[in-house]
Parts: sequence; structure tokens; C-alpha cells
Amino acid sequence: MKPKIKAFYLSVQNMERAVKFYEEIFDEKVSSFGKRMSSFDFDNISLLLLDPNIDGEEVSIGNNAVPNIEVDDAQKMLELVKSKGCKIVMPLEKIDKYWIFQIEDTEGNVVEFYQVEN
Repeated sequence: MKPKIKAFYLSVQNMERAVKFYEEIFDEKVSSFGKRMSSFDFDNISLLLLDPNIDGEEVSIGNNAVPNIEVDDAQKMLELVKSKGCKIVMPLEKIDKYWIFQIEDTEGNVVEFYQVEN
């Protein structure tokens, strides 16, 4: 059987802050909220936010995975995340047919956004 990725999680230090950030940039309410784990459910995959401190787990915070998120307008998304005070890790640049940039979210995780050029 071929593996199917259905979800991935990012470690967070402050669940309320992280949920608020992702609700604002996705323009989507959190699908389920919990102090230990919250999720944003999309068509075929879920983004889970995990607070490892709840269980005393030893999980590194920040840059333990780099989600790659497709958007309709990379410039518009860049302006939105800048307005939230995000650190720009990689400025918007064109690579082949993609416009790509990376940010550091409120929890120290690197997140990449891209737009496919038509």
C-alpha cells in the first residue's frame, strides 16, 4: 500500500497565539481546539498544532518541518504575514514557474508559501 500523508504537526509554545495566527492567515476558523492539540482540516490534509509542554514531551520548537503551502497570490500573502510581524526568512523570489517565500511564524517554525505562475 502506498503511504498517504493525511496530517502533519508543528510544535507550538502558545496554543492560543498559534491558533489566532493561523486563523488569520488562512482566513479559516480552527477545526478543533485543544490545549494540547488543535487542527485545521483541509481537503486532503490537516495541519495540527501540538503543545508538547502539556505532556512534558521533549520536542524541538521551530524548524522541525517546513510546510509548503500553495496560495493564489504570493504577494498578497506576503503582505498579510508582514502585517502580523512575521520575520521573513526567505524573501519573495521566482524559481522556475513558482513565486516562493518563507517566514517564521509566531512559534518559531519556518513556513513556506508559493504561487504557481500561470
